[in-house]
Amino acid sequence: MRGRPPSIREEDILDAARDVFREEGHATTTAKIAERAGVSEGILFYRYKSKEALLAAVIHRETQPPESLREIVKTAGKRSIAKNLERIVETLLEAVSRAHPFLEIALTSPSSGEIHQLLFAKAKKPPPQRTVELLAGYFEAEIRIGRARAIDTNSAARAIFGGCIDYVRSGQAARDDEGRRAFVRGLVDVLVHGTTKPAQSRRQG
Repeated sequence: MRGRPPSIREEDILDAARDVFREEGHATTTAKIAERAGVSEGILFYRYKSKEALLAAVIHRETQPPESLREIVKTAGKRSIAKNLERIVETLLEAVSRAHPFLEIALTSPSSGEIHQLLFAKAKKPPPQRTVELLAGYFEAEIRIGRARAIDTNSAARAIFGGCIDYVRSGQAARDDEGRRAFVRGLVDVLVHGTTKPAQSRRQG
């Protein structure tokens, strides 16, 4: 009589898969992932139908908006907008840096189309969209209390998120801390002060 699969937390399997995919890329095997997780390959396939499904599950988890970001975006009205945005950008850089390797694996995989399908079938709302909505919600809150002017909050959110993604993809985020800090300050400066130089008032003669 076939017994029930042993109890093992999903998080433990995904942790093992995350580590092995990060070390070996898509070329790794489910046998290696199962070994790292401490389960049989059969148990792995009981939970996930394929290696692609397992990678999609890892990506889905790693791209979720971090809880720390959810807390920061609730701080409208506390500290300065510049300080809040610095914390938001720094948190996003960490989150994007963590997820980026797995997105690259999926993108360069021969099964990228299948992984993409599995990833978007897993949730009604993709994690990147949820992150944009969180950021837009922060700006909306600052506008409501009168600390920020009326702007297209969705565009502002995408500018922040897109800037962080581009910075991580360029490889600069992992190179030096000073460059990273300069990027955070520069992005926040543009968001807070814009690019147009204030017109100087003429002296009355």
